[in-house]
Amino acid sequence: KKAVAELDGTTFDMGETGDPAKSDSKIYIPPERIAQAKEMVQKGRSNGVEFVLPVDFILGDGNASDTIPNGAAQFDVGPKTIELQAQKVGEFINYSAEKQKAGKGPAVCFHNGVFGMFEKEQFANGTRKFVDQLKRMHESGVEVYVGGGEGGAALMRYGNETWVTHCFTAGGTILKALGTQPIPYVKALYLLTQK
Repeated sequence: KKAVAELDGTTFDMGETGDPAKSDSKIYIPPERIAQAKEMVQKGRSNGVEFVLPVDFILGDGNASDTIPNGAAQFDVGPKTIELQAQKVGEFINYSAEKQKAGKGPAVCFHNGVFGMFEKEQFANGTRKFVDQLKRMHESGVEVYVGGGEGGAALMRYGNETWVTHCFTAGGTILKALGTQPIPYVKALYLLTQK
């Protein structure tokens, strides 16, 4: 959200997650991650990708807010974001149906991660509701892949593997494979096949 705000010439305060005084905290997001996100958004936008970002947040006190005030942190997405996600999933399902009618095969959804501190019930709603959306997409013919790690754990907590096309066991590794970084053991296996 911060990266998009900077690209669009607006501002977004990340609260504690952007506070350098909290750089030793797990929630701290360093400036180089914002720069990386800006680069990804620019590349995505130039390729026609629509980014659906949170419009509200659940703060540490359990209340929903459209902003993250100084000294506060986000622990889940809020109800307006959950509603927006459901709407966008519906649009994606319609896109997939049209694509299939045209003989181009189903759309593909790749989901990695969670939306909040889902290990704590008061911050699990965004993740729980999105697992339902994964099932909805899969039942509508979208090929749905989950990147393992926390995303896989959430799928198993709030649904099951039959709700998606495939759930990988290593989310970070899968992201690297989808990107430009070679996976050492896959590369080694490939090299063995070339002998």
